[in-house]
Amino acid sequence: MTAPVRPTAVKMYPRDKWVFVPSGAYDPLLPSLAILNAATALDVTKMFFASSARPSQATNLARSPKRLGDAETYEFVGETNPTISEVRYSFDPQGAALSTGKKAYEKFPAGTTGWLVNRLGIDRDTDLATAQFVTSYPCEAGQQQEVPEGDAEGAEVAIAQTFAQTGPKALNKAIVA
Repeated sequence: MTAPVRPTAVKMYPRDKWVFVPSGAYDPLLPSLAILNAATALDVTKMFFASSARPSQATNLARSPKRLGDAETYEFVGETNPTISEVRYSFDPQGAALSTGKKAYEKFPAGTTGWLVNRLGIDRDTDLATAQFVTSYPCEAGQQQEVPEGDAEGAEVAIAQTFAQTGPKALNKAIVA
């Protein structure tokens, strides 16, 4: 038998890039570099606060009904509930329309649908490129609410907004031209 393989660790910090792509021609199974870089897309990597929820899921463990002769019952995998939940992003309430401080606010009015696309393992400031891998989450934005982010003199104005995951994610797909 061969020795066990130990994969090299892939650092997360600061190698976590997020881009929002509105609903339309985007195909999460063949993520297009042209669409990810289009003017309609928005890189929210440095707009979302670290306190923002990240996509996650909860999977139920179910048991079949016990029968008269059973001394034991066993688990099986049940329903999985994916979620994105509440994100928080920078907001300048006094900023001009289309300004940096209002880009996310203007991009996500309630009811907005699209894809949150995540690339891991490459510096966040490196541009997206073909053959890199991303995971795409279909989403819908809820209501926006102005909130403080942080405490005391370090607090900033933010928007808190729930994002629903509206379908299955497309996990680890290579970007195409």
